[in-house]
Amino acid sequence: MSLSIDPKLDAVNQILNGIGESPVNSIEDPTNVDVINALQMLERTNRKIQRKGYVFNTVEKYTLNPDFFTKKISWNPNIIKLTSPNDRKIYTKRGDYLYDLTNQTGNFTEPVVVTAVLLIDFEDLPEAAQGYIVAKTAFDFQVLYSGDELSTQKLQVDLKEAWEDFSAYILELEMTNIFENSSVLEIMGGRS
Repeated sequence: MSLSIDPKLDAVNQILNGIGESPVNSIEDPTNVDVINALQMLERTNRKIQRKGYVFNTVEKYTLNPDFFTKKISWNPNIIKLTSPNDRKIYTKRGDYLYDLTNQTGNFTEPVVVTAVLLIDFEDLPEAAQGYIVAKTAFDFQVLYSGDELSTQKLQVDLKEAWEDFSAYILELEMTNIFENSSVLEIMGGRS
């Protein structure tokens, strides 16, 4: 199977391969139950893994601005987790808007700054993240829909390798961020 220019199509075909199914040429308007299930599981796994928050999908000072007239802050559907940087306030989604659980209000007169974990489209993820998400989905999909012991062992090895690659990638990003942080540079040598 040759790789296409569509990472999601490649992902679905890798997942299908794990249960011995033939690859498909398209995932647009799928009618094949295995393709539909693979796509759904890929989306769930993608969201679950990204929810943990990594350097590539976490914004430390994410500003949410209230509407001048309604005093409400529209909820960004790409937010999968948010926290108050100082942990003094708890925010959540209420309907289509941000809600302050601490003060029991959905009205805001000033911008709110939070740490936000954003859901990145699968196609826009770093390759190492895509690889781990696909390997995890393929393993889970095979266990759920096939259960073949030999396939499970092979996919378990693939998953371990994908996890190691993803972990190394994250570590590299985090180390880069640490050494670009001006506070760390000051501690290391008085530079800023």
